Amino acid sequence: MYRRYSQANGSGASMTQIKRSRMKDLLILLLAGLLIASLAFGIPAIRKQGDNHALYIQRIRTECDEAIRLTSTLSRNAAADSASILARIRSNLYAIRMISSLNATQEGRFLVEEDRVLTLQNTVDRYLTYLTTGMDTGEYQTNLQNALEELRETLQDLN
Repeated sequence: MYRRYSQANGSGASMTQIKRSRMKDLLILLLAGLLIASLAFGIPAIRKQGDNHALYIQRIRTECDEAIRLTSTLSRNAAADSASILARIRSNLYAIRMISSLNATQEGRFLVEEDRVLTLQNTVDRYLTYLTTGMDTGEYQTNLQNALEELRETLQDLN
């Protein structure tokens, strides 16, 4: 007599079961390929993110060291180049703030608190005000130097 269509393959399994098995095998193969591809692209991205973090920390430390070096060159009396030195210190602080913001965008946390950098910028502004009015700036130079040294110590703990 006639064989049923589902038994035509000779193995006793129906064609729908064979199709399901093939689809399942194909799906497993596709998922394994996606996993391998995501690992191949994900691991370098994670490594790059770690490299960026280390680069940000190193750049912030460099900017802080430069600001400290510039602060030590300020004279206690109003000198002609003190205003330009304060402007360069302010640009160092701005760079620290921007690098910290970049890190916050990528990792969700600031390397240096915004308030701390803003306080340092305000100290520079007050120093410049006293400098332009001809008042004694020794206290502001000392305060700025001490605040930058504290920032340097905090940056040493970053990793």
